Order: sequence, then C-alpha cells, then structure tokens
Amino acid sequence: MSAKTLIASSLDVLRRVVSEECAAPAWRAKQLVDSLYGKRRARAIEDMELLPREMRRAMEDAGWSTGRLDVVKGSLGRDGAGKISVRVGERELVEAVGIPDASCYARDGSGEVLGRADVETMFRGVDGWDKNRLTACVSSQVGCAMKCSFCATGLQGFKRNLSASEIVSQVLELEELYGKRVSDVVFMGMGEPMLNMKAVVGAIRCLNEDIGIGGRHITVSTVGIPNSLAKLAKEKLQATLAISLHAPDQETRLRIVPSAKHYPYEDLLDDVKMYFRETGRRVTFEYTLLAGVNDSPSQAQALSRILKRKFGAGAHLNVIPWNSIEGVDHVKPSRNAVHRFCGALGGISHTIRRTRGDDVSAACGMLTGDFERRSLGRRSMNAEL
Repeated sequence: MSAKTLIASSLDVLRRVVSEECAAPAWRAKQLVDSLYGKRRARAIEDMELLPREMRRAMEDAGWSTGRLDVVKGSLGRDGAGKISVRVGERELVEAVGIPDASCYARDGSGEVLGRADVETMFRGVDGWDKNRLTACVSSQVGCAMKCSFCATGLQGFKRNLSASEIVSQVLELEELYGKRVSDVVFMGMGEPMLNMKAVVGAIRCLNEDIGIGGRHITVSTVGIPNSLAKLAKEKLQATLAISLHAPDQETRLRIVPSAKHYPYEDLLDDVKMYFRETGRRVTFEYTLLAGVNDSPSQAQALSRILKRKFGAGAHLNVIPWNSIEGVDHVKPSRNAVHRFCGALGGISHTIRRTRGDDVSAACGMLTGDFERRSLGRRSMNAEL
C-alpha cells in the first residue's frame, strides 16, 4: 500500500492535495472527505465519482491512494461476532473483530472461514444488527512486543506499527461487511497502542471527526508504558482509557506481564491517578482471570484494597475469564471461581465480560495472523485466518 494514503489524513493535508497537486478549488476537499467516509465510500481513487476525472488522475499520478485494505479472509461466529484478516503489507496480516450487540446471533454461525467474495454475504446474515450497536475491535501493530503469557498475539513477537490509515481502514472494512455503521471502537486487538501513540491518536481523531464516532465510544487499552499516560492526557481526547492490570500486586503481575519489570505496579497506578486528574475521564481496569494464578478470593481482596486506596469509589474493574489458547500454559477458571473472585471484591464496581467470538478465535487475547499461527504449530485452532 502506498505510504501516501488519503484515509486518516487531516483536513489541512487534504486541502493541500486538492489545491497544490490537483489545482482544484478548495471546496473540492469536502467532496474528497465525502468520497472517503460518506454514504458512497470509494475503495479506490478512480471510484470517487464526486470528483472530476482529471482531479482523480492527478492524485493517482502524485502517488496517492485511498488506503483501503484488502480483506483476505473472514469468519463469523454463532453469536454474530466476526473476525476479518486484512492485508497491511506484502506478507503482513492483522486481524480485526466486529462485535454486534449481545442480542444478535448469526443465522448460520458455523464458524466457516470464507474468502472475500463470500464474507459480505455471511456477515450481513446477522439477525438484529439493524437494531443494535456494532463494536469494532481494531489492531494497532503487526504483532506485539509485550509478550503477556496469556495472549496469542504476544507469541508472534513484534513486526511493525500500523499507520493511522491502516487502523481506520479496519473500521471501514467492518462497516462495509456488516452493512452497518460502527458505534464503538476498542483498541484491544493486536499490539500495544501506547507504543504507537502518534498513529493511534491520529486514528482516533479521524474516527471521531470524520467518521462521526463519539469520543466517549472509543476505548484505548494499554498494559502500561512508562511516561505514555502523561503524553496521552495532553492530547485532550474524550476516549476511555482501559488499563490491563491482571494482578493485585507487582510480584504476580511480573509472572504474566513481562513488561511490568520496567513499570512497577505502584508507579503505574500513580500515573493512572494523574491521568484521571488531568482528564476527568474514569479509567477502567481490565483483569484477565487465570486459574491458580490470579483468581483467588484473597487476591480479589488485595486488589480491592489497593484500588480503593488509590481511587476510592471511582475504580471500575472489567473481569475477563481467560479464553483458552492451544499451546499456552494457562487454565480457564471455572464459572464458580469467577463468581467467588467477584464476590470478594468488596464493593468495587465491576462487570464480567461475556466471551464473544471464541468459536472463531475472535475473543480477547486470541488474535494473531495466518503465517504466525501456522508457524507456531497450532493448526488445530478454530477458524484459522
């Protein structure tokens, strides 16, 4: 894909393209924006029927492309959650997930893996999508350097950052496949967003200002990168911050989150408190439950004590029962263990995340790419992409 992509470019950049490279009047920039994000979205510059042919040719001659991505494969789960594999380089793939409201279900949720020609037909077979919200879970990197012990993405290592255009295009592809506007975006796919902050912030601004997704409906999830939260606070975004905590103390966190070595537990929580003071935005804590590692009632009580001490009644915990991944040495907690843990939280506001899309390896922590999944010898994983 050309590095000169129109998607996620600022309005100032698009105006310069129109005036300097196309010698067209400034008002054509609005038509360019409509061609990228409006009702008749063009996949290629040549498809921008709102623009004169000579203007389209000038953009192509200058090396510009829309930045839309190729959907290589897709799979749709029984609950309507769907995963797509998109090409972001000659040999690079990332995955993004569409999650309709929980009341949706697929007419034929067989989990079959399909090529691009059949994906749209299957995705639009989700009952009830026209009445409910659609959440896009997007990737920010090819691979991930964090190596969290419970996450499939971390097993493949880090390859590169995605551009803002490559991030936004994942949302556009999901909207096209589901035939519905995305209402919420979560940066919880492949990669660590705070290691690609410039592109992530650019993507958020585009999603908010150009596509019209409310800032409070965008969530950025991070395991915690030193000095990143102060920088994010300065961006004055309305996005929600979610901290992947996963442990009640530094010792336990080090066992499952190797990067915790460089970011002590108390320092991370102090920075979260600073972020809350600076932005006024409540922070959510994510806690993946691993049987025998971090799911005991005593650990829930310890977590409750420290969150109350740091945040009072302002802390909210998103409890995530681990999604089993073949080849990973963890055990999914029982339903009783999940409820015992939550019952010991001592009044901490919390929700238990419902697992969605696990039958097509689209649930939290299960995303990776085709080449990497085969190379790890996990051919038996359901719905390989």
